[in-house]
Amino acid sequence: MFFCQGFYKIKLILMRHTETTWGYGQEDHTRQLTTKGKRQALDLGVWLSAQRYAPTQALVSDATRTQQTFEALNQKCPVLKSKNLYLAEPKNIILEIQKVETDCLLILAHNPGLAELAIKITSPNPAHHQFFNYPPGSTLVLEYNGDNYSSQVVNFITPDDLSL
Repeated sequence: MFFCQGFYKIKLILMRHTETTWGYGQEDHTRQLTTKGKRQALDLGVWLSAQRYAPTQALVSDATRTQQTFEALNQKCPVLKSKNLYLAEPKNIILEIQKVETDCLLILAHNPGLAELAIKITSPNPAHHQFFNYPPGSTLVLEYNGDNYSSQVVNFITPDDLSL
């Protein structure tokens, strides 16, 4: 990673939490992962390690489902919980990214803000048929330039890709 007068480049991983429960009257902030969601997160963690994308720092929304996703990833890096990532807009996610100095940063958050950010900072967008939907567990790996908010796509995957 290189920092100089606000200029920095990092590997950035934008991950949406995996599959969750949903029910009438259920408090959104405390929704939990389903059994499938826990398995998806475990598979994504294995994939991150196998691809050598292991984060050196994680910044995770303080919602229950994102915390459970991070735990199931089984990544050995420091984690910061952020209430500012809960249902955050893209500009707020960028502000959170700018607060962290690390080589490989995992952002674990929610749609629609996460998908909107991914679309905004990638050009060209990945050709993956699910990129614009950004379903639960979607994971985008970028080489990110924080000086001009540009990036180069390294990889994009969803849990369904891992079950093929």
